[in-house]
This record gives sequence, C-alpha cells and structure tokens, in this order.
Amino acid sequence: MSSYNSLKTFNTFNLDVKFNILYILDNFRDLKRISFNSFKKKEYILILGCGSNILFLNDFYGTIIINRIKGIKIRQNNNYWFLDIYSGELWTDLVNFTLYNGIYGLENLSFIPGSVGAAVVNNIGAYGLEIKDFFSYAKILDCYTGRIFFLKKKDLYFSYRNSIFKNFLHNRFIIIKVGLVIKKLWKPCFLYRDLLNFFDPSDTSITAEDIYTRILKIRNSKIPNPNVLGNVGSIFKNPIVNTLYYQYIKNIYFPSLDYIDINIIKGKKKIPAALLIDICGLKGYTIGWAKVYQKQPLIIVNLGDALPKHIYSLILYVRKKIFEKFNIFLELEIKVIDYFSLIKKNNLFKI
Repeated sequence: MSSYNSLKTFNTFNLDVKFNILYILDNFRDLKRISFNSFKKKEYILILGCGSNILFLNDFYGTIIINRIKGIKIRQNNNYWFLDIYSGELWTDLVNFTLYNGIYGLENLSFIPGSVGAAVVNNIGAYGLEIKDFFSYAKILDCYTGRIFFLKKKDLYFSYRNSIFKNFLHNRFIIIKVGLVIKKLWKPCFLYRDLLNFFDPSDTSITAEDIYTRILKIRNSKIPNPNVLGNVGSIFKNPIVNTLYYQYIKNIYFPSLDYIDINIIKGKKKIPAALLIDICGLKGYTIGWAKVYQKQPLIIVNLGDALPKHIYSLILYVRKKIFEKFNIFLELEIKVIDYFSLIKKNNLFKI
C-alpha cells in the first residue's frame, strides 16, 4: 500500500487530489485478494493504469488499485500472430514490442497513453483503426466472487470510444489479460489525411516503421507532454449526426473538409469536434489555470496549478458553446470521477 496521500503522480492532469487507500500491484494474487476484501467492505474500487483518461473532481475515499501486472506472450500459426498481454502493460510499450519483433498492424495506434486494460475499456482508436479491430478476448476477475471469466469480442459491445466496461462492468469486474489477433499479411492503413498527405498509397516500399515515425511527428506537433502541461489527450468524442445535418454544417463551415469516417452506421456521419470548438473561437480560452490547447482544441491543459473545478468548468463551458451554436451535445471521451456524487446516487456497486 502506498504511503503517499496525493494522486498527482497517478493522473496525467497532474491534479493534487487526495486518496484514502492506494495499492500498487504487480501480481494477480494480491489483486484478487485486495479487490475481494475491498468489495466485501463496500469500498468503491477504482482500477488505474496510468490515469491518462480520467478527471478527479474531488478527493477519493474508496480503494484505488494501480495495475502494474505485466507480461506478453506470442503465439502464431501460418496466417496470424496471437498476443496474450497482461492488462498492466503500457500500450505504447506493447506497440514498440510488436514492431521490434516484426509484428505489424498496431502502428497506427502508436503513442496512445495508458495501459492495455484501459485501451480495451475505452476502445482506443487513431488514424483509421481501433483496438476492437484486433481484439480476441478479455480475461476478467469478478471482485465479488473471485471467479475468472473470459469474454469474447461480441460480449464487449464495442462502439466508438466505448465498451461494456464503461457501463455495466465498470466496478465489479477487472480486466486481467487481453488477447489480440494480428494478420501476418500486413497492409498499411492510410484512411486519414494526415497520412495520405504524406505517403503515396501506391508506394510499396512503405513500412510499418515509416508510419510509426510519421505518427510520432504528428502527435508531437499537436499533443503536449503531460509532464510539462498536464492533460489527458482528447476530452470530447467526435459527435455523430445524421447525414443531412452533417452536410448542412459542412457546407457552411468547412466545405473543403474531406473527413473519412470509420465504423459509422449508415445514415450517420462524424463531425470533428476540434473543428466545432475552433469555429466557436475557443482555442486558448482559459478558466483559472485550465486552458483549451491552441494546437489541438480537443485537449484541455493544466497550466500548472489548475484545480479540478477549473478543468471541469472549462469542459462545461465548451459544451455549452457548442450546443448553443450547433445544437450538438459533446460526449466526454474521458471518465469523470466525482466520489461524493457516486455515494449520493448509491452507485457504488451498480453492475
């Protein structure tokens, strides 16, 4: 159990909120024992990887478990690579591991912060791919009974930046291990214009390492280092609207935009939330020590001494302005933890 009382080093917003009980665990036995005991005592259990997709609104008085259980196993047949990964592995380390071992396919998802477990919970995606495109299974622990279950892809109800773990399975069940399947026959994915503008898709000499290097440059130009400016990456999801309304907005505000949708149902289109925020003139807008990042308005940064209320107030303000101008409600990509609200709603053990 940690002897510290601040979560500042455990969330990439670098917010100095306090905790009551925190464990840093690197083995399954302790994870099973501590989560079971905490659940029995009716303490709210929060599993954290890197804290890179979370906003604490206040101090947390439940049990926080920092998952550091690591390990990667590779299996293969003639056509596929099969990866078995413990959920405490860093996603970036996994991508680097695959490239080093000549396993190509995850490079479009390079440099996304967080753990492998969190990647599944949030169905991370970038540059035309999502983790669900490679997902095979999740091995999960029931904190209440101590039993182990295996969930297949269809069981997780993946959608845009979402999975069942964000809803029904968000508290009682913990992801222990994740299985991914990657085709050995590699084909580069150039669905997004940031890559299309740089690469010629007909160039057969392009490698996965080339895409990896290009994405590194793109991300470094848009996303601040959380060690310098605290942030959790994108705050909002790109809103999905019907095709007619999308065309109406596009014709008025960004007629030249050629935005490519992936995995969107027929009759719907995705609008870049960053464009909506930019159109409303909110780049650089600040409340307290929180600021809408000028290079990428989907990101809110901690200028140094931001309080949770500064960041949350700025989130609500951006939402309000977008709704007033476009009649669009921006959904959050991050998870907001309000401990006292959880208690009031009697939501500690909702399955």
